[in-house]
Amino acid sequence: MDTVVTLAILRQAITYVREGNMRRARALGFNDDELRELRRLSATDIDALATSNPVVCRLSVDHDLLAGVFRRLSSDMDREKTIDRCLELGASVLMMSSFFGLTGNDCSTRRALLGLESRQGRVAMPPESEEHDAFRRWQDISAATTAPDAVDDIQGMIVLCEETSIPLGVVWQLVKNWTKAVNSSSRSKLQLADGRKACAR
Repeated sequence: MDTVVTLAILRQAITYVREGNMRRARALGFNDDELRELRRLSATDIDALATSNPVVCRLSVDHDLLAGVFRRLSSDMDREKTIDRCLELGASVLMMSSFFGLTGNDCSTRRALLGLESRQGRVAMPPESEEHDAFRRWQDISAATTAPDAVDDIQGMIVLCEETSIPLGVVWQLVKNWTKAVNSSSRSKLQLADGRKACAR
């Protein structure tokens, strides 16, 4: 194993030097004098160097960098799973664009790969009674409920969609409506209070 690793490192270093990419050659751990010596060696000499004892090259792992790459890959996988789940639950193109930057073509392609039928037109909003039930459940699910950032709680909206069978795109629209209604009501109360103070003065 040591011989295989050593030979691979030596050959890669020589390749970088011949390409004029000294930065990458040095990044393998060699200094300029060593790189000049390596460049002079024949293929037979390289093989002999690789099989020498003690071993002249060893493989090392950058644990911090590797952990960062693992985290990024895990994040990317989670994102892909979330995108697929959103499409399966009936997310609209507008919603997918807002959360993930996907275009209509992106959504169509992904739906086809998932075996989902293409949706035509807008999905109807639920009856008032169903909306009231959904809102009460949303108050239990979301920590923000009607705060401005409630519309960003995609995991909460997925849970609400799964429990109520209301399409995810409609759930998103409902959450936006609820947030807007509560915020408008709060502003109206504030304006009314300011008006009463003005009258009192």
